[in-house]
Amino acid sequence: MFASAGQHPQIVPKEEEYILNYLLEVRSSLAKLKQNRTQYLNSKDVQSTYQHVLTKVRELDDIRKNSHDTPAKSATTLIHSTELHNRVDSVLDDVFQLLSLCFLTVGLKNSAPATYASLSTVESLLEHLNESNVFTHHDLSPIKERLDEISKIVEHKNSSPFFYEDGNDERLREIDNERKKNKIEEDLLLRAKLKHCKDEYDTLESKLEEIDPSLSTVMEKLFRIRRGLLSLVASAKKTMSKSSANISSLLQEHNDSEANNNDLLDNKHLVSQEYVNEKLTVLKNELSELESNRDDSGKFKSLESHQVAENGQSVLNGLLDDCHDLVNDLSHQTNGGLTLDPTLQPIYEQLIDIKTTLENLMITRRWTLRETDLFSYQKKLNEIDNKRINGKFPTKTQDSKGQSILLYLLRRCYAIIYKLLESSEPVSEALQPIHNQLSTVRRCLLELKRMGGVNNERELYPYQMKLASLDNLRTDGIFYDSDGNIPEGQGILNALLAECFDIMHELKVEAEERAQNPTSSEDEDDGNNGETIEDSNYSESESEYQQE
Repeated sequence: MFASAGQHPQIVPKEEEYILNYLLEVRSSLAKLKQNRTQYLNSKDVQSTYQHVLTKVRELDDIRKNSHDTPAKSATTLIHSTELHNRVDSVLDDVFQLLSLCFLTVGLKNSAPATYASLSTVESLLEHLNESNVFTHHDLSPIKERLDEISKIVEHKNSSPFFYEDGNDERLREIDNERKKNKIEEDLLLRAKLKHCKDEYDTLESKLEEIDPSLSTVMEKLFRIRRGLLSLVASAKKTMSKSSANISSLLQEHNDSEANNNDLLDNKHLVSQEYVNEKLTVLKNELSELESNRDDSGKFKSLESHQVAENGQSVLNGLLDDCHDLVNDLSHQTNGGLTLDPTLQPIYEQLIDIKTTLENLMITRRWTLRETDLFSYQKKLNEIDNKRINGKFPTKTQDSKGQSILLYLLRRCYAIIYKLLESSEPVSEALQPIHNQLSTVRRCLLELKRMGGVNNERELYPYQMKLASLDNLRTDGIFYDSDGNIPEGQGILNALLAECFDIMHELKVEAEERAQNPTSSEDEDDGNNGETIEDSNYSESESEYQQE
């Protein structure tokens, strides 16, 4: 990452103090804003704040350039410079992270500022992959694709979205004027962040060693064993709060009694120790069997030809060592959890908590996730990450037990945050409820079509009513929020609505064709009997949709 707070002095030069105070105020106001669930974030407010922050960044850059004999108009920026890093840079990074997540929250996913949070997470993932020295093209290709996407966004400098409002809007003109002044600074900052990620990626790619095709089976088995071991690590989930447990039970369609919920809350972990031991024994045996397939010099032989191939030996041995570290750590597991060095135990518990919460968000994100919520988890993970010295968490003893598991949990949390960021839709949170409902109706209609359609139009009445109610939320083809603003995501919602109407029309046509070509009287009787059932189902469905 760019210089972290734990690696640099935080002394702030006097001439930068007023900028620090401003950034602290912005960070505080953004933190309060993200916690306020009573109102939606406003796109214009977010952009205005972003441009004002960039103005201060431009001033900060000028101060540093004047102090270090760098031309003010030079095509470089001294922001995030490792030599000049101080508390201002740390707070500035927090502000940019929050603003980036705010852009995602208001639906501006494809704008340049929204990429900052993704780049930070990609940066962390690349650094951890580099440390692990265990990665393949399969691990790097998704990251490469994402970096290419971000490059295109930054190249197009898509930081100013299209607004439907009147072009005479004074607020918009003010934002646009600020944007023009800050264009160079924004470009330099994002390009510097992107370049850092690309350099890190290139470093990893240069380390990639081609695996000889004859050793591919060995590699696949080692990866499978490693995944199995990591799944045992991940199985130690801290128990959720009572409310979270109830939500989880609803999602899994379990009707647990209150007593069962209380039992769940009393248990510390969700997987029995017997299961862990049994799986661990199986994986250890598989690992020993693979390990025996090496020659006297420790090189793996092909499982098919039993010949030694040179290309890929270091990768395979790295995987083997990684598996042994995990086996060693898991052998100390008791009651589904690990008992580690007193210094490491709180970190382990904290990472398990964060991972479990993030995994729950992966399930409920459509209804409960506000992208700005991810800032708190990113901050906690960075704080934990910064505790490491030379890649290891400091301990009171020389025992390295648990280090590999802590690093895995840390990487796993970063990976889940990355997935959550990438799964974000370019739809404002103000329109997210409508988007969710339209997506649900679309899935239902597609499922109906897949199963052969409907027998008559009456079966489509609930969907017609639901779509009509959603269509009535538009004014002149535009979805407005409660304050009369036009949130982002209009195109997606209108496309979804149109697609739903098209699918329903196709189902109607198919139903009419069936009615014009009746089959045997027996089928008609079956159809009539079905209608009685369908009528009752229709009544239930209708009331359900009306409630929704």
